[in-house]
Amino acid sequence: MSKSRSKALLGAVVTGVVLMSLSVASWSMGHDGGMDHDPARMVAHMTDRLDLTEEQVSRVKQLMTATREQSDADRKRLRDLRGQMKTQRDNFDAGKAQKIADEIGEITSRMVFQIASTHAKIYQLLTDEQKAEMDDMMDQHQSRRDHWRQSGKKSRE
Repeated sequence: MSKSRSKALLGAVVTGVVLMSLSVASWSMGHDGGMDHDPARMVAHMTDRLDLTEEQVSRVKQLMTATREQSDADRKRLRDLRGQMKTQRDNFDAGKAQKIADEIGEITSRMVFQIASTHAKIYQLLTDEQKAEMDDMMDQHQSRRDHWRQSGKKSRE
């Protein structure tokens, strides 16, 4: 693999991981912005954009469903922890709040790892052409996020 291709692949993976980690971190504190992480919807979008084969669709569904199922307990625990953190507003206990924040961090870290691992496994299922299209999709997604964030900054100024 050429150096430029390797750098592009690494850049795409890093970008994906960063985007996913930011989404998960934001979600972990209860600010998901209404994002829909429905595996069926994401598989349908990937199938349309990447022209996945039936075998690829089946494997991607399996990977995404398994990841979703693995993270169900974590998402429930995060909801519980957010509720506990909210109760700190009236009677703040720094030690308890720190323990809650540490657990939120551990869970968030685990979820980011699961997402990155699943993303890498899906990426390995793709042909070179599909990988190039996936990289383009990630670039477009980042561009839209950057534009959205800049628009938000301007409206707050």
